[in-house]
Parts: sequence; structure tokens; C-alpha cells
Amino acid sequence: MFTGRIAQLATLNSFAEDDDLSLFVLYGRQGMGKTTLLRHFLEDRKHIFFTAYPTTGTGELKLLAAAVGVEWKDGLTLENILDHVTAMAEAEPLWLVMDHYPNFVKAEDNFAQVLHDYVKVQWAGLPIKVVFCGDAYILMDKQVLSKKSVWKDIPMDSMELGALGFYEAQEFMPSASAEEQAFIYGITGGIPYHLERVAAYIEAHHGEEDALYRMTEMVYLAAEDDATLLPEKTIQTELRELSYYNCMLETLASGKNRVNAISEVVGKPKDVVVPYMNTLMSIGVVQKENPVTEPTNRKKTRYSIVNTHDLFWYRFVVPNMDCYFSGAKEELWKRIAGGDLPEYMDRVFINMCREYLERKAAKEELPFSIEAIGNWWENDEENKSSEGFDLVALGKVEGKSNIAFARCYYNDEPIGIATLKELIDLTKHVKDKNNAFYLIFSRSGFHENTKTVAATIKNIMLISLEDICSFR
Repeated sequence: MFTGRIAQLATLNSFAEDDDLSLFVLYGRQGMGKTTLLRHFLEDRKHIFFTAYPTTGTGELKLLAAAVGVEWKDGLTLENILDHVTAMAEAEPLWLVMDHYPNFVKAEDNFAQVLHDYVKVQWAGLPIKVVFCGDAYILMDKQVLSKKSVWKDIPMDSMELGALGFYEAQEFMPSASAEEQAFIYGITGGIPYHLERVAAYIEAHHGEEDALYRMTEMVYLAAEDDATLLPEKTIQTELRELSYYNCMLETLASGKNRVNAISEVVGKPKDVVVPYMNTLMSIGVVQKENPVTEPTNRKKTRYSIVNTHDLFWYRFVVPNMDCYFSGAKEELWKRIAGGDLPEYMDRVFINMCREYLERKAAKEELPFSIEAIGNWWENDEENKSSEGFDLVALGKVEGKSNIAFARCYYNDEPIGIATLKELIDLTKHVKDKNNAFYLIFSRSGFHENTKTVAATIKNIMLISLEDICSFR
């Protein structure tokens, strides 16, 4: 099933129409739908789609010859095959896609240079568009994007294919309830491979009592043929030494998100922890955060796991590896459901709320604009804790600076007036809060007295889970 990816298709179209660019680089973690996107885009275009496999140079040439339509015979060279591509492009415009490109160039030392010379010289002026596709950030950077790469002198465009946002993910599950949609978006992290499988299940088993368990089983506890897409296996495509990375990610998932706390748990000094974090940031697994009003305040820097699919794995599965390895799936689910699953869903809900605000602002359907959005917190060093807002948006109202404070509650209780007062009181700790708006997002709705107050004060906004899921 192909859905969404409107911006990405537009980027590919722009590349297609640009006569000055001959090379496009598409990269991103496994399961994001890179191959699916390219096949969809090329449906009505003449193309060669070659998928490289980790093998020898001769083995790679056999696969490429088959993709190009050249009969294999001993002694056939890469130049022979590329000459055939040249002849094809002289007849009509042609796209050459090399999926899993790092496998191809690792097979033989001179493959990259030979292909480069064809793109730069023999194919100059010909209507050939070349696309390299790969899973590994580090390898794609080293072999194509870096200034030390053989491709450094070739005009190119590049794009990272990331996870789908909530509203694109929602298209996979039109019959699911709002709460089912939120849970599916959380455990899949918007990764199309997982989304497609889980959404197909929920469409057939909508509302069943054990649906959440069954979906979790599909994503994290499935047969070995799906194991390559588990978070740590995905990370393994980039990094060799997993033990400390896994430990740090489990620590982050538990809520310890500052360097000092991570250092204590993993038993490494801070000046060792930071490079590990930088590496995880370079492959898109971890992000560094600062309050949106204090982007350069290093004392408040903290880290978080980017994708909620990875967060679930390191928060719930890794600490219960005894159940995972023994195949005790139902016991593992009992521990997850009886633990801090609601707290995990808070994080998922915050992501949904942020996307809701960004989309509303883009359509100019909010009473304020959004120029920057993030979160805000203040640290309690004595108790090693922090308190703040789930979302803070900076923008303007009628040309004047504005700030919007939001908290997001994914619990079973309607929000009462005390929670609204608590939000407003906390804003006293923020400097320069001109023209403030106060937003509360709630899974379970609001008490009548809260609605009454919000109806009489124009800068208070109440948004429910249903509001988010029904927005188009």
C-alpha cells in the first residue's frame, strides 16, 4: 500500500525536472519505504531498478547485468554493462536506480570510480538520472555524500526518508478508533513497514479485547524473519559495538536523560558519554533538546530517543529480556500493560499534539502563528528532576510576540479546573511571556467547569484526542 509522502514525491519531481542534477541520494533506516517510494515514483518512467546484494564483484556484475538486460558471459565487465545503459538512454530518457548501493561498491574497489566516470563523462548530456539508495547513514555519507567521496564533484540532490507523521500514518487505519490510532502510531513509530502490517490487523480485528497485545506481538515479538527490523538490529547496520549503545538507550528510555545521570548508570565519564550520544544523533536515533526559549543553555541540555518505536523497545522489552528470550510473550505483555504504559503514551500523545498545532498553524487556523515549537522545563538539581511544559510555541499575534504553553494528558480522567490553574501558575517561571495562550490536550476530555472557564477566556484552548484525530 502506498500512501502519503507528498513532500518527498515533490522533491523527486523537482530533481527530475532539474537538468543540472544527475545524481539523487536517498537514505534512511530500514522499513521506511525507500524502495516502495522509488518504485511508485518510477511507475510511468523508463527505468532500471538494480538491487545490490552483499556478494563478490562477479556476483554483483551478474545481478546488474540481469537488471539491465545484458546476457551474462564470462569476462563481462562493468564497462560493458554501462555501455548498454548508455545505448538505452540514447533512445529515451532513463533512470538507473541502485538500491543498497553500499553493497555494490564494497564488492570491488574500482566499481565506484568506474560508475562515477560514466556519470561525469560518458553520460554527460544524456537524459540519465541516477539514484543511489541505502539504509546506513554512516556508509552513505562516507561513500557518496562526504567531501572525501569519489562523487564530490557530481551535482546531486539528497533526501533522508524518515518516519511518517501521525496524519500520514492515520491513512493506513481509517476504521481504527482514536485510541487505537494513537497506540498504533506509538508502537510503529510511523515506520511504514510496521504500520502496514499492524493496520491490516486492526482493520480486521477492530475493537477486540486483546488487540493491543496482538499488535505489540506483531511489531516486537514476531518470528525471526522480522527480527532485522527490531531497533537494535537496525542500529547494528551502523555501529559495531552495541553493548554501551544499548545500555545508554535503555537508560534514556527509563527517563534518565541528562549526561550526569547517563554517566552514573553506564559507568562511563561524561566526556565518554557525549561522543556516544553524538554518534547516536548522527544516525537519527537520539536527539539533543534545549528549552525552546533557551536554545543555547548547556546547563539544561538533555537527550531523548527520537522514534517512539525505539522508545517502546528500550523501555519495555529490553528490561524484560528474560521473557523475550524464553518466548513468554503473554507474561511480557502483562509487565508492559501493568507498568508505565500510560507514561509512554504521554510521549506519543505529545508528538501527535505537536503535529496538530503545526498543521493548524500552517492552515492559519490558530489565533497565533508558530515560528518555533519545542518544550520548556526547569531543573531541580537537588531532587534530580524537572518540571515544565510538554509544548511551547513561539510566534506572533497581530504582529506582536506571542507564546503558547501546552500540557498533554493521556490518562483516563477528564481534566479539571485545578489542572488548568496549575498550567497557568507554572508560566510564572518563564520570562518574557507576552500575549500568552494556555493549551491543554486531553485523551479523556474535560470537566464542565473547565469548559466553562475556557469558553469565557479567549486565550485558553482545550483540545481532545478526538479533535486531533478528526482534524483534516
